[in-house]
Amino acid sequence: MSMGESVTCIPLWDCLLVPLHGDVSDVHADALVTEVLERIQRDECFGVLVDLSGVWTLDSYLCSVLARLAQAARLMGAKTVLSGMRPEIAMTLEAMGIELRGIETVATLEDALSSMGITRTRESNKSSGLERLGEREG
Repeated sequence: MSMGESVTCIPLWDCLLVPLHGDVSDVHADALVTEVLERIQRDECFGVLVDLSGVWTLDSYLCSVLARLAQAARLMGAKTVLSGMRPEIAMTLEAMGIELRGIETVATLEDALSSMGITRTRESNKSSGLERLGEREG
């Protein structure tokens, strides 16, 4: 990602979807924290879904930034879930001894949505097909 790129935050019900892609620079990683935390406050979000499926490398600095983001978001009442980590990135982090403490990781974006209580239903043709657990129409 180049310095000129902005941070993408997609509002998704009470959550923010933050897709990352390419090589995330240190400058972009720092901007990510600022933007996401401001959006949590402004949009009153309770969850942050960071999708890593498009990330080429995940270095120790980006891991540190993601851990700081998750901790700050938790202090603001929002849960952070990472999804889509490629196997080669996971193996590299393991080999380097890098841990993502305090951050829930899941395989897919669908798993991340489920972790936030957002599920797809197939019960009715008139609903949108998505709902938050506990908010089913009767």
